Amino acid sequence: MRYIIIILVTTCVFAACSEDKFTTYDSTRYLYFAKGITADSITESFFFYPDETTHDIRLELLFAGGPVTENMTYRIEVDESLTTAVKGTDFDFESERIWQAGEERDTLVLKLIKTAKLDNQMLRVVLKVSPTTDFEIGPTKNARSQRIAFTSKAIAPAWWDAHIARYYLGDYSDAKYAEFIEATGISNMTNFGPTELRYYALKLKYHLLKLKNNGTPVMDGDVEMSVPIVG
Repeated sequence: MRYIIIILVTTCVFAACSEDKFTTYDSTRYLYFAKGITADSITESFFFYPDETTHDIRLELLFAGGPVTENMTYRIEVDESLTTAVKGTDFDFESERIWQAGEERDTLVLKLIKTAKLDNQMLRVVLKVSPTTDFEIGPTKNARSQRIAFTSKAIAPAWWDAHIARYYLGDYSDAKYAEFIEATGISNMTNFGPTELRYYALKLKYHLLKLKNNGTPVMDGDVEMSVPIVG
């Protein structure tokens, strides 16, 4: 009986140690970007915002580990080895921020600044999590940084994917995108349903047809501009 008691006491001691170890580990907070640096990297263009001289990108941050029971400090820095833009000239943000007590996420605002050099080049900003006394880096490597590329040139918007190209607008080109904006008055079809997609694709089609009938067909490079939508 005495041996059984010793075994039970020993087991309880090890269990307590394990629980303490887990609690200590779990109380560490690991900060990371909600979107990683790979497929979720962000590309923006002032082409879509002609009246803006600055444009805000909102970057969501999350953490894993112990709860934030009081206001805590976290820090985001520029990865200079991967960044081609200049802080204060091409972009700006608040490097050291307060994570409010009880909040599960926070938003960092990155301000992009429109300059003349964006007319013919793409700049890149890479931000990275920096450790503080309140937050460690982590937990996964690809989420420790966020890459943002920006320009003033026309670029293919994310919504103009293979499905849009095949059934509605055809392959993307800067000329076709500019014509689309002129014909429809919009520049974004994100989350549009089939009815809306068809409506705006036909507006572009009829716009091109009208110009052709007037003797001024729109060229897309060496070929006449067209769209695959039927109607």
